Amino acid sequence: MTPVPLPPTQAQVAAAAMSPAQQAAARAKIATTAHKFEASFLSTMLQSVFKDVDLGGGEGGEQFKSVLMDAVSKQMAQGGGVGLTKSVQAEMLKLQGLS
Repeated sequence: MTPVPLPPTQAQVAAAAMSPAQQAAARAKIATTAHKFEASFLSTMLQSVFKDVDLGGGEGGEQFKSVLMDAVSKQMAQGGGVGLTKSVQAEMLKLQGLS
């Protein structure tokens, strides 16, 4: 039995109506968003891992730890992270009809 093709989604119709420049801009925005998502995920993970680590400095040290974890997570994501960016990006492209 031959499967019946599904009708295009609204996102696919909208993506087909975009110019190549608009599609490129949408793809770039999705890539940036996926990268930021991975950095945010890593930051949350690192903050959990280092929650009981005392960097010294009292209350100021605790505030610095949050900033440090954010900076480290951004560098980790920039270096390839844990591989979430590509998966998230692919799913976002699919949802927007750009896959």
